[in-house]
Amino acid sequence: MQLTAKVKLQPTEAQADSLKRTLEKANAACDYISGIAWETQIFGRFQLQKLVYEEVRKSFDLTAQLVIRCIAKVSNAYKADHSAKWAFKPLGSIAFDARIRSWKLEKNEVSIWTIEGRQKICFACHTRAKELLSGDQGESDLCLIDGQFYLFTPCEVNEPTPKDVEDLLGLELSMVGSLQG
Repeated sequence: MQLTAKVKLQPTEAQADSLKRTLEKANAACDYISGIAWETQIFGRFQLQKLVYEEVRKSFDLTAQLVIRCIAKVSNAYKADHSAKWAFKPLGSIAFDARIRSWKLEKNEVSIWTIEGRQKICFACHTRAKELLSGDQGESDLCLIDGQFYLFTPCEVNEPTPKDVEDLLGLELSMVGSLQG
């Protein structure tokens, strides 16, 4: 089963600015990709990638993997609804996978790609969330919520085995009326 670990980033002021500008640039790239997808009516991830990848890399100066994540974001949006052109909020979340984000759990640190290169950023989270991160499964969504940066990361965990019931406490339904009176 999957649970999501919520991790609060603790960037320096310069790192926060870099993260914010990374979100803005990535979402601007999403808007550009969305415009081409809408004009051509090509919404599939791989077809869209063939169409826009090189131009987005050159125009937006993003790492290859972040361009792939932006293409996936646009393709997924159109998969949900392709009756109108999609626009993306400048500070909307962006997915970071293991190629552009890595955890240093023993140091409470994450290494994440930004438009200014990789940044090592401290984080805080509950003990359970940190335990979950050892089962990290792929992408983390970088979100800016009320001025704070978070990474939301799906983590695979084993489902607990249900325990056998040994004793049972029951209530005789015919007695419910007499208990109320």
